[in-house]
Amino acid sequence: MVRWAIAATWPFGQMAVEVGSRLLASGVMGIDAVEEAVRAVELDPSIDSVGVGGIPNIEGEVQLDAALMRGRDLAVGAVAGVKGFSSPVGIARLVLEKTPHHLLVGEGAERYADAHGLERSQLLTQSSLEAWQKRREQLAQASSSPEVPGSHDTIGVVALDQRGGITAGTSTSGLAMKLPGRVGDSPLVGSGFYADDLAGAAVATGCGELIMRGCLSYAIVDLMRSGASPQEACGDALGGLVRRLEKDLPVRSATEDMTKMAVLAIDGEGNVGAAANHAEFDYAYCTSKEGKLHLVRASIIN
Repeated sequence: MVRWAIAATWPFGQMAVEVGSRLLASGVMGIDAVEEAVRAVELDPSIDSVGVGGIPNIEGEVQLDAALMRGRDLAVGAVAGVKGFSSPVGIARLVLEKTPHHLLVGEGAERYADAHGLERSQLLTQSSLEAWQKRREQLAQASSSPEVPGSHDTIGVVALDQRGGITAGTSTSGLAMKLPGRVGDSPLVGSGFYADDLAGAAVATGCGELIMRGCLSYAIVDLMRSGASPQEACGDALGGLVRRLEKDLPVRSATEDMTKMAVLAIDGEGNVGAAANHAEFDYAYCTSKEGKLHLVRASIIN
């Protein structure tokens, strides 16, 4: 029997799973474990799509999005367009627990974080600045309607705790070279994340503009509520969106960053599933049954 389980997106999700699994094994509530798991990735400057070291928007500013959802009561806390704070998931936790709201953005979220004593920090690193300068040069040399360079690898974490609690969390610096104020799917409930103790949790990563069109995370959890396994739900929900969009967009066997999508889910039994419309999505997971961290390549939808 699985007492707890945790899974996270991308190879850097291994760090999140290591942190979260230790906490879950000690009996910590899922929302605490997921927050700390996400924070570990946010604070790693070597990861260029989350937190410190995230690649800036087109004007050279790092704007961060994050969210948490507690499956017991469907409570949500999210922030978007936050500057100057290395761990936006911590602000999202404040929104969830201390406000009547679900989403704070930009300066409002920053002022709320200040009021609660969260420390401001420098998000740009030498590496992220150099990457931004290189991408800006590429854009300048491109045609009049260039495709925005990629990098949209959200950290998404889903977990089951020993009380049966289900939690989802996300954090990202968003699409590289995005327009100021752009918000993707990651802080939007139902699109980038969803959690319900009665069904399971899901998170998404990839092109947020497409993920939002299918409210993918809610669609996956709803399928699990109807009896689908996490793997079936991920494949069916993502596959359905691909079929809906493929007449107009190259979303099947995607090769361009702006058409890539991937999803990850967990149910109340600790089963994990994932799917992608491209061949490059790896996810990490660990359960109490084995106590071993796994890094797995997700299945590609048919």
